[in-house]
Amino acid sequence: MWDQLKAQVKATDWQDLLPTICIQLLTWSYAPFAYVVGVDGTHFTSHFGTLFLYELCIGAAITLTINHRFKAPLSLIPLTLSIILAVVGFFKSPILLTLLILLSAYLAILPLPNVDLRGGLGLITLGILLTLTIPVACAFTSTHFMSWIIVRYFVPLTCSVWFFYGPFFISNAKHLVPFQSVTGLLMAATILSRPLSLMTVLALLITVGVWFMVILPTTRNRYWNFVYANLAQLITIVLIYWT
Repeated sequence: MWDQLKAQVKATDWQDLLPTICIQLLTWSYAPFAYVVGVDGTHFTSHFGTLFLYELCIGAAITLTINHRFKAPLSLIPLTLSIILAVVGFFKSPILLTLLILLSAYLAILPLPNVDLRGGLGLITLGILLTLTIPVACAFTSTHFMSWIIVRYFVPLTCSVWFFYGPFFISNAKHLVPFQSVTGLLMAATILSRPLSLMTVLALLITVGVWFMVILPTTRNRYWNFVYANLAQLITIVLIYWT
């Protein structure tokens, strides 16, 4: 186990890992910030610092898992830290604490071969868990309450996880094309549900461009990697929630 960890540390592309984590942090945090800006009397509590560190750990775990093709025992280190941070920061919020620990636990079992979560179902579950945890927790540290209105506000983020992460979970091209088409339509629907503006049009154009890039094997294999996927997701999310 120790030799495997050392080998994985050497094999990890740290120049890609760190920017990817930062991009994920911005993506997961932008929508909650856009929400709380419109809520009167909001202020961030001391829990936000703990949540920030939790997000970094989750981002590291996801990136390591994807980059090492779901064979990343190294990801267990940030996942263990994320559980400790969740307990320390949200011990008095049992519902949110349970969801945060559930996300960490899910990412821990995601690479297990006998669980077989590398596919559409695994990605759909990840998108839902991410939405119910990090963005909701970000909003909670400011508004101090949770509601389904807040969850519905983050639906575009859920769809973006499904759409932009699809090629990394589904390797079979016959399954990838219909999955990307369905999630692309969902992504387009969430964009069009927002007030029509230049920003929403640009977000829609990025979604269409990514769809074409991903369904074509040549462009997908040559240009599409996890850094670009997260960057495209970030730009799209900012455009959607820009006011």
